[in-house]
Amino acid sequence: MNGVKLILIMIAMAALSVLVLPSTVSLFHGQHIWYNISGSDRLPCKKCHYDVYEELEQSGFHIDLSEQTWGQIPSSPVTATADDGDCYACHRANASITYANVGSNYITYTPGKEAHAASTVACMLCHEANATDIVQTIPGFFAGGFNVSRGGATHPQLGYYYTPFNYTNATHKGGYDAHDAFIIRAIQDNTMEDANEACVACHTYTPVKINWSHALSLEFNATWEKKLKLPPTHYNVTLWNVNGTYNITVWGNASGGGSTTGANWPGW
Repeated sequence: MNGVKLILIMIAMAALSVLVLPSTVSLFHGQHIWYNISGSDRLPCKKCHYDVYEELEQSGFHIDLSEQTWGQIPSSPVTATADDGDCYACHRANASITYANVGSNYITYTPGKEAHAASTVACMLCHEANATDIVQTIPGFFAGGFNVSRGGATHPQLGYYYTPFNYTNATHKGGYDAHDAFIIRAIQDNTMEDANEACVACHTYTPVKINWSHALSLEFNATWEKKLKLPPTHYNVTLWNVNGTYNITVWGNASGGGSTTGANWPGW
């Protein structure tokens, strides 16, 4: 009888431990060891974003931003390595945003207002004409020469065409830029910040797929008119126009090459 009672007691204790132990034992190892983020110490961004870290390591740009000085050109080839300071230099750069911050000790801290650890960032935040006025880290070189004001579009919230960044200045007016429409439509699109879609499509290794709608042919009238006193081998050319459209899809790969589909143009 004593043996049976002992077995029952052991079973009861085992059952109780199944309920109690998970509440007293840590689920993950190391969860009570906290990173020091006071002073110049930072959180290890690459712990969660290691794929971004690997991309930065392969890039000649945006490396060691926290150690660069405005207007200073890095050595070529760049031999620096990516670090958490590079993440901070872009994603905590907006001077209009109060980010969470810890001072020299844990008692001195600032809670985040518009953003906690990081914010999404528009490329033009650091690359606009007067970036030194709106960036609290390292402004980049001006990437201007786009006349986006001629877009004639309306901002979905503000009711008029709007971008907070200067794509032109007195010297770089962008009156003849072939990619104005590309930039303008990227600003309007909400997939990424401001015109980042266009910046990424052209300046990074991200593959792109473009469904082009080309003009099929050039059309005009060429008429010999004696009253114009032109030589008989010359004609009066009028009514310049394009005739029809033709669709073609371009796949651009990460290495800068590409392929097309639908490339057999009619009439060729």
